[in-house]
Amino acid sequence: MRAATKSTPKTLSDVEVRQLLTVTSRADRDIRDHVLLLVAVSTGLRLSELVALDLADVMNGRGVKSLVTLRAETTKGKRGGEIALPEKVRRKLVTYIGWKKDQGEDLSGASPLFCSRGGGRAGAERGSRLSARTAEHIFSTWQARAGLDRHHHFHALRHTFATRLLRATGNLRLVQRACRHGSVQTTTIYTHVTSEDVAAAAEKLTW
Repeated sequence: MRAATKSTPKTLSDVEVRQLLTVTSRADRDIRDHVLLLVAVSTGLRLSELVALDLADVMNGRGVKSLVTLRAETTKGKRGGEIALPEKVRRKLVTYIGWKKDQGEDLSGASPLFCSRGGGRAGAERGSRLSARTAEHIFSTWQARAGLDRHHHFHALRHTFATRLLRATGNLRLVQRACRHGSVQTTTIYTHVTSEDVAAAAEKLTW
């Protein structure tokens, strides 16, 4: 009997990522949403791990960390691990934390990085930790505002990160470490070929 194969992961195209980040960056009052999605697609954090981040996780006495050690209890399988924050993301986080201060949000180390604005269907308290459900709704709303033709679930941002990282490096082991997979077999789902890969290859064959 042939072994079952995992389905190709759903990802956003480079154009869709740019559309999403461009439209969210234009709304000053929504800087939280812009940074939330930027961190997600730039680090490959799972949604539960993303909303579990505290200020102390990303900051130290010198500013925003370049390497973030995840608290084991917030990660899948409680395995812990590290994520890298690219310089562009660190700069955005500095701006965002300044914005949080202007909003009067708690900046103590144990306070959540991403906070609720309060209200909503769940009646969340302002300043409380952003829920995964609300983050999903945020992502859905901004996809519509950005005019994306396809609807993606939040986990597609993690798939997009991993696919782009593999495309850029060709190093499956590196992607395994970045995604904190227990086995490299899990990482092999990102060896799929995208339409953008085909288009880029075709360009190289032009006479």
